[in-house]
Amino acid sequence: SAGKRLLNVVKCGVGWLKGGPVIATVLVATFFTTFTGASGVTILALGGLLTLILTGSGYKKSEAESLVTASGSIGMLFPPSLAIIIYGTTNIFSVDIFALFKGAIIPGTLMALSMILLAIIKNRSVRREAFSVRELGSSLFHGSAELLMPIGIVVGYFTGFLSLIETAAFAAVYSFVLEVFIRRDYTVKSAAKVILKSIPVAGGILVIIGAAKGLAFFMIDAGVPFMLTDFVMTFVQSKYVFLFLLNILLLVVGCLMDLYSAILVVSPLIMPVAESFGIDPVHTWVIFLTNLSLGFLTPPVGMNLFIASYTFNRPIMKIVKDILPYLLVQFVILMLVTYIPWFSTVLL
Repeated sequence: SAGKRLLNVVKCGVGWLKGGPVIATVLVATFFTTFTGASGVTILALGGLLTLILTGSGYKKSEAESLVTASGSIGMLFPPSLAIIIYGTTNIFSVDIFALFKGAIIPGTLMALSMILLAIIKNRSVRREAFSVRELGSSLFHGSAELLMPIGIVVGYFTGFLSLIETAAFAAVYSFVLEVFIRRDYTVKSAAKVILKSIPVAGGILVIIGAAKGLAFFMIDAGVPFMLTDFVMTFVQSKYVFLFLLNILLLVVGCLMDLYSAILVVSPLIMPVAESFGIDPVHTWVIFLTNLSLGFLTPPVGMNLFIASYTFNRPIMKIVKDILPYLLVQFVILMLVTYIPWFSTVLL
């Protein structure tokens, strides 16, 4: 029930603004994705609830569903995104995880703001809710325990008080205590069943990571990155042409591979090629992740399109049609981030 409490906090905080339900939807979807590490999970877990909030505020059902779908992957650009952590540990000799976190903040903010503005423009006549200090205070009180968790994660990790693994352990113990003993959404017995169900999922991910890392190490030992660098440098002389081709490659990768396999297998190949053109490693990372988040929405095989079709029980082609304006705006943001390094490097 954490998603409902977080939604209530944001709704009470910004629901009185023009486009308040839209702002709430994008913020909650972004927040949820940041801490689950998977955009598809956000659509599955919160898609129905967020759509109900939007339609209850006067938005068309198709617009509501397309906004939720389009906002599902933005959270991967904000700390403590699992995607950023895995990329940093995969390319630990090339980039610093703290720098990756800082580099992705402005591009992520641009993505979120663009979704909010487009949704407001498409629904100008939507009514607003009255602001209530009492309701806001009540929602903050009831959602305070959930809000403290990300604060604890960020403060513990960024201050150096907790290591990466200790931060994960803190999040797991905090969640267990909160859901079992405070919220009582689960009993100890039902929580144990949830933990047992999660073990095969975690084990499966470790197998995938192990296989992907093995493949990546093999390609590095075989000199594939160096051969790829020589090939690109021979036929591509312009950095801007390389960036354009990189965007096309990563959009295709985002369509065909899951995020973490792409990070583990593809990023070690791209990093040395980008460095040969003098591109900042953090800038390369932001381009990489932004492209992959768009790949989830890119027809015909973007994963989030199929998840949205399943969640909302709508034909996938209708999902694609409704999401095109949002996809176009995100592509414009991608081009800005790609060709203006300032967005990625100004906070470094």
